[in-house]
Amino acid sequence: MMSNRQFSVKRRNRVFYFFPFQLLMLHIKKNTFLLLLWLFLFSIVTGVVAKSIGVPQQFLLPEYFGVTGVVSFGILGFAVGGFISGFNLYTYIRHGYRFPFIATLNKPFQKFCLNNFIIPALFVITYFICSARYQMSRELISPFNVVLNLSSFFMMLCFFQFLSYIYFVYTNKSASNFGPNEKLSWAAVEEEEEDDEMDEERGKPLLSWLRSARKSKGNWYVETYIFSFTKISLARECNHYNQRILDKVFDQNHVNASRFEVLLVLSFLVIGSLRAYQTLIIPAAASTMLFFTVLIMLFSALHARLRGWTLTLIIVFLVGFNYFYEDLRFFRQGTKAYGMNYDAEPAIYDLKKLIPSEQTVEADKQHTIAMLNNWKRKNASQYDSNGHKPKLIILNHSGGGTRSAFWSMLTLAHADSILGGKLLGNAVMMTGASGGMLGAAYIRDLQLRKAWGEDVNPYDYSHAEKMGKDLLNPIIMSAVTNDWLVRYQRIEDGEYKYSKDRATAFEEQLNRNTDNVFTRRLNDYAAFEHKAIIPMMILSPTIVNDGRRMLIASQPISYLISAYDHNGNGNGLPEDVEFSKMFAGNDAQNLQFLSALRMSATFPYVLPMTNLPSDPPIEMVDAGVRDNFGLKTTLQFLFSFKEWINENTGGVVVVQIRDLPRNKNLKESHQSFFGKFSAPVGGIYGNLTKTQDYNNEQAFSYLKGWFDGNVDLVSLELQQDKDTHVSLSWHLTKSEKNHIISSLQDSYFQHELARLNELLK
Repeated sequence: MMSNRQFSVKRRNRVFYFFPFQLLMLHIKKNTFLLLLWLFLFSIVTGVVAKSIGVPQQFLLPEYFGVTGVVSFGILGFAVGGFISGFNLYTYIRHGYRFPFIATLNKPFQKFCLNNFIIPALFVITYFICSARYQMSRELISPFNVVLNLSSFFMMLCFFQFLSYIYFVYTNKSASNFGPNEKLSWAAVEEEEEDDEMDEERGKPLLSWLRSARKSKGNWYVETYIFSFTKISLARECNHYNQRILDKVFDQNHVNASRFEVLLVLSFLVIGSLRAYQTLIIPAAASTMLFFTVLIMLFSALHARLRGWTLTLIIVFLVGFNYFYEDLRFFRQGTKAYGMNYDAEPAIYDLKKLIPSEQTVEADKQHTIAMLNNWKRKNASQYDSNGHKPKLIILNHSGGGTRSAFWSMLTLAHADSILGGKLLGNAVMMTGASGGMLGAAYIRDLQLRKAWGEDVNPYDYSHAEKMGKDLLNPIIMSAVTNDWLVRYQRIEDGEYKYSKDRATAFEEQLNRNTDNVFTRRLNDYAAFEHKAIIPMMILSPTIVNDGRRMLIASQPISYLISAYDHNGNGNGLPEDVEFSKMFAGNDAQNLQFLSALRMSATFPYVLPMTNLPSDPPIEMVDAGVRDNFGLKTTLQFLFSFKEWINENTGGVVVVQIRDLPRNKNLKESHQSFFGKFSAPVGGIYGNLTKTQDYNNEQAFSYLKGWFDGNVDLVSLELQQDKDTHVSLSWHLTKSEKNHIISSLQDSYFQHELARLNELLK
């Protein structure tokens, strides 16, 4: 019998041996994988990580079908509920046996989940605080609607928990369901060992392994636990229970949990296979939570079989997979450029063959001069009796995801309407990177449709608004449901077939957002560009393999690739490749224009790198890696046609449409311990665009040394600071869109627009 002193000791320690606290200690000591996932989620919702690229906003303000409200919050809540269930299942399967008293309770798994509440509850509370603050301060959502949104989140989270509760109520059993609770006799011990041997013979080594693991590891002492929402109970002593009965409880509960996991994974894959239906493109944050849930499920299933060997065998598998990856063509499907022929002989990627002949360069220059003469005739009305000639405009667009696409489209429409059509009318070329080129391409297509006589107004704000629509949800949905597994879905383009991935999702969503305006091939624009109906467009994605630029255009542009010096020697090192000539045998001009835009806007990891049919194979990534503002291509063009420009124009105006100000304030360096280690890398790569700005300013200053005409630079900038920062993402919040729109009234923007107007008079 327990003495009073012993009882008082246990009473003093009862708080420490409270089951929820013991589970928390268990996670800290044993659940490193899950703990890191939770820390990552906490870091996201509090804005500690990935704030500049808009990841926290996806969680704090989810969007579904372009609307933020109870539906989008409800979907996210349901996904978070699934993650919490996965967390509980993982912990129960891995560590439930450490608390044998659980098996003696009615509804053991439900009691386990109820006591495993600390981390999920802290996350939900943190999420509520951060989301409510963000909704009210940044999005100016009324407190009433904030309460509605978060209530929807919480109700759907609880709904998922209720579904899992119903499942386990009807499937899980406690020790009382398996027979009497008498202690094991020697005969019972021998019978248990015989049953374990029979399990192995019947193909059930897993159950035997789990049982042996339980015997080999000590139990965690628990004195009190949460019995219900209103009651705390003493934990039962379970030494008098037949160990074989306790094993059966855990075995049976593990089997039911595994079935539930399989059901969740299958449901996840089914949703992924049906992502072509718009209603199933859920918020990006919800897709992320579902992916984490599946990750937990798979890791749990592996650990159930491999136990302590799980991490070791995963590492061995990854090393082996990486070693044999080159031969595993089934897994190396790669992302393709739609419209191109990948079955034909691959193009030879050879430096000697990349340099065009002098005859080719001259022929292409004459072709472009004919285009410039068409531009001259189009703008003949701007000549006057005093010999004034029209200004030639080259438009440069910076990269920057949807913020650049929206800003570029909005700025072009606003400025061109103010200038009476002279901005786009006098433009000869558009070039730049990433999202900025999406906005430029969109208004160019609208301009073309208007020239055909269609009833379309390129200046209508509704068009610019379409550029601000979400592109991220389908990308993330595809990434987590399809791309990381075998890509089993296909897309057809004429006689060519390609595998679907998040690049497909990006193109399809962009086309939906813009009412299917991007349906043409690269070659479809050639005649309209040459007649100066629309400006010529040059895209310049970066070749990952060697850092060169791949110049994609409907017109022949070998003069931009030339490696000949002023003496006519071809000893220079070409840094550009002309897409149309290199891949002429692979149906280059049949390339879908959407794929060309996508290659130029391939932000690493968010969109997959595009493989082109060459030997050796090359991959394409964002144009902003090499020239985020398009000035390099602009200077090459001016150098090639300086004589014609000086003779036939009143000068050149380079209009930069930028999503970041040129004179950006110095970012203060945080001298934390970890900051000292990250500063060399983070500082340099974080200022990549500033580095390009320095190079561009220097190159532009040298322009006067070889160009005799007048060249002016007008910079139409989206002003940003730490309080009005617009995230670099394929998704914009309402407040970010409002800031972009209001930037049209910024004093610096208005000053530059007025200066542009004076230059064009």
